[in-house]
Amino acid sequence: MSDKIVYYDETFMEKFNKLGKLLEEKDWRKLYDFLLEEFGFIFKLQQYYGKYIIDGTAKDFEEADEDVRRELMRPLSHRQYRMTERAFNYYREFQDEVVWAIWDFLHDNDRIYEKKVMSAAEVGCCSLILERVYICLSHLVDGDGNKSV
Repeated sequence: MSDKIVYYDETFMEKFNKLGKLLEEKDWRKLYDFLLEEFGFIFKLQQYYGKYIIDGTAKDFEEADEDVRRELMRPLSHRQYRMTERAFNYYREFQDEVVWAIWDFLHDNDRIYEKKVMSAAEVGCCSLILERVYICLSHLVDGDGNKSV
């Protein structure tokens, strides 16, 4: 397996489930650190995709089997577009909703359980949502721990 393709394998699903638990706990500091550690790679992957897919030299894509290549080119669902829009909600009273956008985007109304890999479009939007989540979390967390929403 390539490290340039996000597979929805057992390891990823464990991280995804932990993300859901941390969101429910509302321990913003723990969530912030978890996202940086376990999902921060999405930013670098987006840069890789942006550079190498465009010029046709993403050999990880070329070497993948046909089913994976097809999934890599899968467009976003309508719901994922809405989650991306929700992540850009700037109103302070909706910060909790913005933070949940990352889980809702990945979950995609139960579709995550049917997918094999994260598509290039999903990687791009996931990086945008993560950026917004980090910004919201930075407002929810101070140096000593948690603030309330």
